[in-house]
Amino acid sequence: MNMKKFRLLSLMTALTLTVSAAVMPIQAAPEEEPVQTTAPVETTVPPETTLPPQTEPTMPPDFQGDASVEYGSRTLDAQKPLSDAGDYSAEAKAALLYDLNSETLVFAQDIDEKLYPASLTKVMTCLLTLEMQPDLDQMVTVTKEGLKDMEPGGSNVALQVGEQMSVRDLLYCLMVKSGNDAASVLAVHNSGSIEAFVEVMNRRAAELGCTGTHFANAHGLHNDDHYTTARDMARILREAMQHPLFEEIFCTKEYTVPATNVSEPRELATTNFLIRSSGYPDVTDSRVLGGKTGNTSKAGRCLVTVSEKNDMKLISVILGAKGTRGSDGYSFVRYGNFEETSDMLDFAYKRYTTMQVLNPTVVAGQFPVSGGSHNAFGTIGAAMSAAVPEGSNVDTIEYEYKLIDGGLTAPVKQGQKIGTVRVWCDDICLAQQDLLSASDVLVESGKSSGRRTSPDESLDLWNGILKIALIVVAVLFVLVILLRMRAAALRRRRKRRKAAAKKPNPDRRRR
Repeated sequence: MNMKKFRLLSLMTALTLTVSAAVMPIQAAPEEEPVQTTAPVETTVPPETTLPPQTEPTMPPDFQGDASVEYGSRTLDAQKPLSDAGDYSAEAKAALLYDLNSETLVFAQDIDEKLYPASLTKVMTCLLTLEMQPDLDQMVTVTKEGLKDMEPGGSNVALQVGEQMSVRDLLYCLMVKSGNDAASVLAVHNSGSIEAFVEVMNRRAAELGCTGTHFANAHGLHNDDHYTTARDMARILREAMQHPLFEEIFCTKEYTVPATNVSEPRELATTNFLIRSSGYPDVTDSRVLGGKTGNTSKAGRCLVTVSEKNDMKLISVILGAKGTRGSDGYSFVRYGNFEETSDMLDFAYKRYTTMQVLNPTVVAGQFPVSGGSHNAFGTIGAAMSAAVPEGSNVDTIEYEYKLIDGGLTAPVKQGQKIGTVRVWCDDICLAQQDLLSASDVLVESGKSSGRRTSPDESLDLWNGILKIALIVVAVLFVLVILLRMRAAALRRRRKRRKAAAKKPNPDRRRR
C-alpha cells in the first residue's frame, strides 16, 4: 500500500514538473547595441531609438508617389498650398504666391481657372527670344508682317517699317514699355511668321507643364482662344527667371533705346508702378524686384512680380483684378493689380518663413537590417528647405519614415535607397526625399543574407518546440510508469496464486 502511494506521488510530481516547464517563458539574451562602422555623424535621434516616430498623414497607406506634390505644397505642381482662400482672399479672379528659394506653393486661389493673360503673354515671347537668339546684338529689320493687326491706341513703341533695332533693345521695348509692336516683330524674326511663332509658344508651354494655356498671338491682345492659368503663368515666369538678362530686363525701371536709322532715342519707363512711382496713388513696394503688367477690358488688370524679403523670394501672379477710376473717368483711385499684389505679399511675409527641413549631414534614424552586422543609418542626398508658418521648429514639424517593401536585408551598400522620408506640417507634406544608407551594412558572420526572423519570432518558435518536446517526454514518462505498475501488479497476482496452490486444503483432510 505504501509503495502504491509512493508511485502515485512520483507520477503527480513528474506531471507537475512537466506542465511547469512547458509554460515557463524562455529568457532571451540581451540584444547587442548596433555597431557604427563610419565616423560619428551628428544625429537628432537618441542612440537607443531604432525606429523614428511616425505621423499619420491623411493619405492612402499604399501611396507610392511624391506626397509633397500630391498632398503638399512642393513645386508648382503642388495640390495643397500652405494657404488658400480660407486663410486669405484676393479680390482678383486668380492669385498665386510661389517661393523660388524653397520651391513651395505658399498661396493659391483658383490657380487652374482659364483666364485671359493680356500682356503677361510677353513673358513667354521674351523667354523664347532668349532661347532662340544666340546673338542679342543682331540687328532686326521691322517688316509689314511684324506690324500687322496692331490695335490703334494699344501699348507700343512706334516701330516703323524698315526700322532697324537690335534684339536686345527690342526685348526692353517688349518688357519695359510693353510694346505690342515689339512682340510681333520679334515673333517674325524668331520664326519667320507670327503663326509659326505661336506654334512654338504653345509647344514650349506644354514642355513647361502648362495644361491650361493656349496662345493665339505674341503680345496678348484679346482673342477668345488666347488664355492661361495663374499656375501656368508662374511656370513660364519661373523658367524665364533662369536667364540673367530676363531678370535684368524684368527689374528695369527705365531704359534708353539708342537712336535708330529712322528714330531718335526712345526713353522707356516701366509700367510696373510697384517699382516706379507714377504719382498718385503711390503704390511702390520696396519688396518687389520687378514685374510685368497686363490689361485689357476682358482680361482685367493682371500682374506678375518677383519680390524678396528675408529668406523668401516670391513669384506672385494676379489675374483679373479690377481697378477703380476717379471722377474724371481716367485716373485711378485704385489700380487693383498693384494693391492686390502688395496685400498678398503682406499676408505671406508676415505669416511664413523659410526653414531647412532636411539636412544631409544629420542621421535621419537607424533601421533594422535582416542578417546584417548592424542597423542601417538613414540619411538624405541633398538639403531641402520649405516655407513654413512663422515660429515653426523641430517640435512642430513631423517626419514620416517608410522602408522599402519587404524591409532591409544585408548586404546594404552606402548610398543605397532604403526607404522614403516625408516632412509634414499638420496635414501638408512639405518635402519628400529618398532615404539612403549612410554606410555599408555587411552580412553578419555565420548568417545567411536571406530573411532572418526577428528575436521575438525566434523566441516564440523555440518556446513552441520546447513545449511540444516536454509534453512528449511527460507522456512517455507516464506510460513507462503505468506499464511498470501494471507489470508489478501482475507479478504480485502470480505470486499469490502460487502461494495459494501450495497451502493444504482442510476439507480434504477431514474426509
